[in-house]
Amino acid sequence: MDRLKCFALFVLCAGLLGSPVGAQPAAQTPSRSVMTSDTLNVQLFNVTPTTAVTLAFNGLRFTGPPRAKPGSEAAVQGVSIQGSTIVFSPPQRSVPIGQFTTVSFFIGIAIIGPVSGTATVHKPVVVTLATPNGFVSTQDGPFTIPAGGGVMPAATPRQP
Repeated sequence: MDRLKCFALFVLCAGLLGSPVGAQPAAQTPSRSVMTSDTLNVQLFNVTPTTAVTLAFNGLRFTGPPRAKPGSEAAVQGVSIQGSTIVFSPPQRSVPIGQFTTVSFFIGIAIIGPVSGTATVHKPVVVTLATPNGFVSTQDGPFTIPAGGGVMPAATPRQP
């Protein structure tokens, strides 16, 4: 009987030592500092041949080149990324003279904090920026994309 108990104990210990579950470290819960990989959708309304837009961001970094949405292929060639800033000016002949158009594109991003920034846009251009968390529309000045989802108009005062 002693041999049977000893053998059972040996099998139990060997099973625990060789188990993949026992060999893996405990799962850790993700911290708030972990980056998330998302997409920033940008729409520029009322674009003319002389439009110039600068969008300086905080709380994100770009992970890929801008990609045009259907109908905006020619105009998106005027998008450049400089650090955490998007600069847009439509290439010649991508927007007909005397007309307005909408330019839509998206860019891969890594969100590393609260997303905010400053838009330098001259009327009549309106910029809409959207992430999976929410979106904001602005014509000029500071903006914040809400972290909890929803919409935050650019003119809404910030709460302390």
